[in-house]
Amino acid sequence: MNYDFDAISGTFNKKIDSFLDTLCYRPASLGIAVSGGSDSLGLLYLINSWPNPTNLKILVLTVDHDLRHGSAKDATYVSELCKKLGFPHTTLLWDHEDMTGNLSANAREARYKLMKKSLPVNSILMTGHTLDDQAETFLMRLRRGSGVDGLASMTEQNYLLIDDDKMTLFRPLLEFERQTMRDVLNYKKVNWIDDPTNKDQSFERVRVRELVSTFAELGIDKNTIGKTALLMQSAKIALNQFALDCYEKFGSCDYGDLVFDFDEFANQPVDIKRRLIAAAQKWISNLKYRPRLTQVDALISSIDEKVTFSGSGTICYVHGKSIKITREVNACDKAVGASNGIIFDNRWKLITSESIDGLTVKCLGEHGYTLLDPNLRKKIPYKTIIALPGLFKDRNLINFPFLDPSSKFRFSFCKQPFNQFLLDH
Repeated sequence: MNYDFDAISGTFNKKIDSFLDTLCYRPASLGIAVSGGSDSLGLLYLINSWPNPTNLKILVLTVDHDLRHGSAKDATYVSELCKKLGFPHTTLLWDHEDMTGNLSANAREARYKLMKKSLPVNSILMTGHTLDDQAETFLMRLRRGSGVDGLASMTEQNYLLIDDDKMTLFRPLLEFERQTMRDVLNYKKVNWIDDPTNKDQSFERVRVRELVSTFAELGIDKNTIGKTALLMQSAKIALNQFALDCYEKFGSCDYGDLVFDFDEFANQPVDIKRRLIAAAQKWISNLKYRPRLTQVDALISSIDEKVTFSGSGTICYVHGKSIKITREVNACDKAVGASNGIIFDNRWKLITSESIDGLTVKCLGEHGYTLLDPNLRKKIPYKTIIALPGLFKDRNLINFPFLDPSSKFRFSFCKQPFNQFLLDH
């Protein structure tokens, strides 16, 4: 076979080494996600050729989604290959009995959760996404009318927020075509598994995959699409930085709310308004995905008209010369038993060394509001204060974030600062 494996391997090794050199810590392990398909098996065999100069621990993970006959056999095949290569391998089974909603989205979320849970803290997860995946994702999002952020598609390095904890994700194959991975496997005389769902026309990605070759005939090949995605990524970074500059100029965080100066906000380009509002809604209500553009535009219109808007677990309203975006009380977590370190609504952490038997944490609501001193009620807007957490003993209020800072029961705001979130989301 006239194939230069060393050239491919050398390019891959430099990419891995360069990525690791940018880190300010030593990863506890490198998790390699391997399904048995050609892309992930190609990644596995390229990792096997990598010298691993600092002797990092490598752990191979296969998620058995148990959605089709033979998936367990596929995982066993990967395990056998890993045994020959000398890599530890773990099969993770997805329990999806109570699953509702979009199958692909649920499977993706479960896959990353399972892998993160199985890896040591401060590990890095590597996946086998290739240039083909980049092109397919770009076209799928183009079909949906996505803007800059959507068309930016995938980045080599990303952070996944899972259960309020970040996991670093690295995709070292985004510049390699799927056929290159198959060439690697053919060179190594290794068979890959063809998932029958890859031919199922009911899946959007399968339909788009077949269109890629048609676009190539028009001169719009995978490399061209990949370059465009990188340009969109560059534009996204610039726009996010512009939005951050705006927030630091006329925005603030107050009582867990996000506050923007009305006049300054009104003077911004529409895309910056959209970025600030979409990020604010996602940050406050812990959304997995950005709110829909139609909702964001409707919210911006309501700001112009100074009309209160409710959506995506938030309430937006004009208060004096400010725009306030706060948590919607009806969307908050329900009452939970109090314990030291418990995080309520993914926003507020209870800290205490005292006995908390019989205490609960819940939103203040209208009842808790009536228990507050009138001066405090004047200080914090009503829509904001009723969504704040309170520590209760039956119907008696023990404390809430701004009642008694010296209390033995304290609430601490524990979200990532919004200015950092603007750059990350």
